[in-house]
Amino acid sequence: IVKVDGEEIGSVGIFTDMRETLKMRQDLEDAHLQLVQSEKVASVGRMAAGVAHEINNPLAGVLIYSGLLKENLLDQPELLSDVEQIIEQTLRCKKIVAELLEFSRQSVGKATSFSLEELINKCLSLLTKQATFHDILVTKDMEASLPLIVGDMGQLQQVFTNLFINAADAMGSKGKLTVKTGFDSANSRVAVRISDTGPGIPVALQDKIFDIFYTTKPVGKGTGLGLSISQNIVNLHGGTLRFECPEGGGTTFIMELPIDAAETPCEEPVFVGMDA
Repeated sequence: IVKVDGEEIGSVGIFTDMRETLKMRQDLEDAHLQLVQSEKVASVGRMAAGVAHEINNPLAGVLIYSGLLKENLLDQPELLSDVEQIIEQTLRCKKIVAELLEFSRQSVGKATSFSLEELINKCLSLLTKQATFHDILVTKDMEASLPLIVGDMGQLQQVFTNLFINAADAMGSKGKLTVKTGFDSANSRVAVRISDTGPGIPVALQDKIFDIFYTTKPVGKGTGLGLSISQNIVNLHGGTLRFECPEGGGTTFIMELPIDAAETPCEEPVFVGMDA
């Protein structure tokens, strides 16, 4: 504000609170990124299904003829060893194809009501009999009276199995695996925390850990499909799957599921083993 003689005696300004606008803009950008990611996953899924079907038949032929060849080479150890390698690698290819088909399935299977604690105990009971888990201390901290959840038990068993195996691999088959459950009654969600004492996931790799075909395991040990499939299954159940890597090492995967995760039965998928 200036007088007639030019003396400035004050100022007037108009201010607009941009916080809400900026938040809306960020929410819009996040939604766009989620849409792009969803379309990307859907496209990869369609491609994977087509590729898998095209590869399956030739692989079946290789297995049949290599099996016949093996029967005729029982008295030739050197050649027999080569054929056994062919069979072993072909079976590995079939496993990858099966995982591609599983990844391409975008639906929850048969929905039932079941105990998450019993499912976790079942998975651990089967896995701890394997040599990989013999030197791993497994501890459980299960919340009492955890409510039943509704979902596809087979698919979620697949997720838990994958996470437990990944944890064991990360620890080099020696360490401590901790499984903790809890219930958020306000949001009707069950949470499962799976922690290991491995070295953790390097910061540079953390943004890629759920990407399809990305793996931190040595060549031949992982397909890079396990965590992608696991996250997809959890998302289809209305839940979330994320991880934390605290300073000092170790990784914790946190799965959250609504107790009515999958109320509408859909096509029942084929369940396969996975490694990330």
